Amino acid sequence: MKKFSIIILLSIVCSGFITAQNTVNDSLSIISIKWHQEKIRKDVVWKSAQTMLYNSPQSINIIEIKPKRKNRLAIGYCVDTLITTSSLCNQVNAIAGVNASFFDMQNGGSVDYMRVNGNIIHKGRTNFDNSNAAIVINNNKLAIVKQNNDSLWARKLDGNDVLVAGPMLVSNGKTENFPETSFYLTRHPRTCVAICQNGTILLVTVDGRHEAKAEGMSTNELAYFLKILNAKQAINFDGGGSTTMFIKNKGYNGVVNYPSDNQRFDNEGERKVANIVYLK
Repeated sequence: MKKFSIIILLSIVCSGFITAQNTVNDSLSIISIKWHQEKIRKDVVWKSAQTMLYNSPQSINIIEIKPKRKNRLAIGYCVDTLITTSSLCNQVNAIAGVNASFFDMQNGGSVDYMRVNGNIIHKGRTNFDNSNAAIVINNNKLAIVKQNNDSLWARKLDGNDVLVAGPMLVSNGKTENFPETSFYLTRHPRTCVAICQNGTILLVTVDGRHEAKAEGMSTNELAYFLKILNAKQAINFDGGGSTTMFIKNKGYNGVVNYPSDNQRFDNEGERKVANIVYLK
């Protein structure tokens, strides 16, 4: 295993993937993570780890989904209210799911463009630079698309289901460049979705705001982590206290990560949200 990791690391170095922000040790740490793995159903695996990464404690959960006909992703949502990720997952009878895009904390409902089953649920906003990407589900195929210069870019995406979020983390196998502002630089809990080079889909949560057990990641750290996991495309979802992963009949009422809204390192600190991405 050690020899295999070194070979992978050498290929990363030779390809120029390691930046000033990311070191050889970071890359080796990611490659060497000892994952606890549990099969959820055929072609769906839950991977979890408590590990040291970026010189900090990290708590990471990944749902690894092979792109098979049975493994159908969908968007669940509330129109004008908020509900916890686990409750929304239970409402739609999800096998697994994560919180998704941004929402109106006062009035409920989503704030970014959303289309479900061909129907526009929310027209979105135009003044939030972080929401520069979208997931598109069409004929049971997932795509992650980066915003272009067209102000109507999201509405023109071809798909039955579209959800705008962001920022884009990885595009065509390369990590994005991020502004040097608090949203990007500060370590927070994070939720994201990635599509690997081989087509495998990753639903990912990184816990945070628990200094001794889970510090969270900056967007650069998250993007680099996904890059080393062989992501071709990746999008950031709403994070912070919203970050939640649900797996049916696992954890506490299905919650398997450690949401931070109750400021305790347990499974009970869910924040109410407006939308999810889930596995049917």
